[in-house]
Amino acid sequence: MQAVIFAAGRGTRMGTLTKNKPKLLLEVLGIPVLEHNMEQLNGLVGEVILIVGYKGGMIQRHFGKSYKKLKITYAWQKKQLGTGNAAQQALPFLRDKCLFMNGDDLYSRGDIQRLLQRYPSILVAKAEHPERFAIVETRGEEIVGLVEKPEHPKGSLVSIGAYFLDPSIFHWSIQKSKRGEYEFTDYVRQWIKRRKLYFVVAKTWIPITFPESIREAERMLRKKT
Repeated sequence: MQAVIFAAGRGTRMGTLTKNKPKLLLEVLGIPVLEHNMEQLNGLVGEVILIVGYKGGMIQRHFGKSYKKLKITYAWQKKQLGTGNAAQQALPFLRDKCLFMNGDDLYSRGDIQRLLQRYPSILVAKAEHPERFAIVETRGEEIVGLVEKPEHPKGSLVSIGAYFLDPSIFHWSIQKSKRGEYEFTDYVRQWIKRRKLYFVVAKTWIPITFPESIREAERMLRKKT
């Protein structure tokens, strides 16, 4: 099993914290954000494909070719063209069903395990500020709609950036969004139009979005230990 992690972004909403290092090397409880997720994946997948871009060399030097039981392969996104474009960089390395996930959201091992037990599926959770995320519309056990960062969201259940899919998702074409980027959620939307997509409700989800998110993440992780 492979996992693709989006790790190419500049993290502009983190302000000066990402001036000299990529967002995913910022530390939560003394451990880089990306390493938290690598730890959760260890033993669940055999290979992690890291899509790197902004200061990606620092990530490559930190992790090298492996992390514990995980083989690491690097794919480069040369221009910041969004998560849809980032995901395409992994395509030459993909073999079968795989996990796609954000590198700057903290997930639990248990939630990832449950996601990988149901194909095809995505992780969802209720968000305090749903307008910052992709709103999901559900019917029974399935996802029937997905709206990226709506100004006036109709609900609080959102996609949290972890998907168990397969490379055929790239068979469809997508266009740049209003933000001028290719969104991975547009690929997912194309999937929903043609195929079933199930959802798994996450028990733990900690998005690292703003500088204060790090303090909140540390508070939440301390409560779990």
